[in-house]
Amino acid sequence: MPERFDIRLGEAPPADDELHGPGLASATWPTVRQAKTARNCANGCIAGCVHSVCEEYGADTAAAIFERTGNERSAVKVTTTTTLNAMLLDKAQQHAPKSAEMFEEAKRRVPGGAVRNRFWWPLPIYVERGEGPYVFDIDEHRYIDCNLAFGPLVLGHRHPAVTAAIEDQLARGVIFGAPSSHELELAGLITEHVVGADWLCFLNSGTEAVHAAIRIARAASGRSKVGKFEGGWHGWTDTAMASFGRSSSDATRPGPMSDSLGVPDSALAEMVVLPYNDFAAIDIIKDRAGEMACVIIEAVQGGAGGIPSRSDFLRAVETACRQCGVYFILDEVVTGFRLGASGAAGLYDVTPDLTTLGKAIGGGLPIGAVCGKEELRNVIEKPGAHVVIAGTFSANPVTLAAGQAQLMTLLESPHTYPELNSLGERLREGVQAVCADEGVKARVTGEGSLWGLHVTDVQPSSMRDRVNANHQVARALPMYLNREGVMMSGPIHLGFLSTEHTPAHVDQIVEAHRRAFAEMRKDGLL
Repeated sequence: MPERFDIRLGEAPPADDELHGPGLASATWPTVRQAKTARNCANGCIAGCVHSVCEEYGADTAAAIFERTGNERSAVKVTTTTTLNAMLLDKAQQHAPKSAEMFEEAKRRVPGGAVRNRFWWPLPIYVERGEGPYVFDIDEHRYIDCNLAFGPLVLGHRHPAVTAAIEDQLARGVIFGAPSSHELELAGLITEHVVGADWLCFLNSGTEAVHAAIRIARAASGRSKVGKFEGGWHGWTDTAMASFGRSSSDATRPGPMSDSLGVPDSALAEMVVLPYNDFAAIDIIKDRAGEMACVIIEAVQGGAGGIPSRSDFLRAVETACRQCGVYFILDEVVTGFRLGASGAAGLYDVTPDLTTLGKAIGGGLPIGAVCGKEELRNVIEKPGAHVVIAGTFSANPVTLAAGQAQLMTLLESPHTYPELNSLGERLREGVQAVCADEGVKARVTGEGSLWGLHVTDVQPSSMRDRVNANHQVARALPMYLNREGVMMSGPIHLGFLSTEHTPAHVDQIVEAHRRAFAEMRKDGLL
């Protein structure tokens, strides 16, 4: 089977035995106006080619390429992306008709239908309530929740300790403007365990925490440029919104690529983009240290699908920053108090100058925090000109009470994290085994109680290794898992476990992947 089909004007079709695969519309090999190239799908079938053509050139071009031409060769079956999407939407609507109806109404009032619509395709499941490891939708389906609000709910839904703490604070008041004792108590609990944290400031989100950390580093260094790694998600501010999902042509010295409209060129000019898990990054740090205030990195890239750093690489980044006088920021918004009490810093044996936190430290309510070494305290406390960190709802007592209850519960037993991380390993091994059994070219990544699935036969160590992944399968898989009773988001297949999940739940999740793959094969996606 050839690796690629080159479709050229007037060209004869491939041999019949090269064309196979499921589909809905009949067509013969085309005659087209211009040379076009389309990749095979994972199974080498022509359906994969038309998917690629649709993605690259649009459905109209794909339809023209695969129209009936009267060629003498026998007809082959192909599926256009448009037809496939319609079929998947119909499946989703049949599964969750009330969600489908609500989504149609929401699209008239909310751009895209939901704030996070990009994670739910072809339509979002509207959740009514959560309990332990489960969520329940408005169509009365129960799901094992592997999304867990994108990670904060390490104790699962409505944990008694967290719920009681919230209810107790609600009875006292929700916000005062003045500080509450919860600020001191939660800050003390966090700094006791986070590596390199001598002080802490609370904010309202991980995005705000990153924004504050970068501002502190700029103020302390007197420099403005920020080093960040391709594939790293550090929030949606102009400062951080570069090269998360897009990459430039140069793999070893990538240039900044905007991931959003509305980001000015001046913001991109402040970014020094670095290749992830590639030691070429060390040379760039050394070459441009005189311009950079800081380098920020995730030890596990959550937004890229749970891709871990190589431990030697992360330590090399820290060492380079130390040698060059560049502040080393570890973004632990996803990993903090999820991988363990000391987060990724403890796991990878690094000591950041600044750490950003979020998600888990709020017990399910909005929160962010920046913490760091004693030497950086003065740029915040300095009389007169100092770094401003503000927010009406920052350090509100309801969130702090919930976060304190969650962390105290997580830390009360030395067995909590080993058991939770063991579940994560069981799940990763199980899903990888199912992929092998079902002949699905996919690789599982992750660390601790989080994991990612990448529909490619290359073990990804950076976002660039996902370029040739089957994005259609990755996008559709969560819908098939929903139908099997598992809640998962996409197209980045990033999942989380909680202390409420059991080995039995993990085994059910693994088998749900098996059934989902089998159904996808029937529908022509695999």
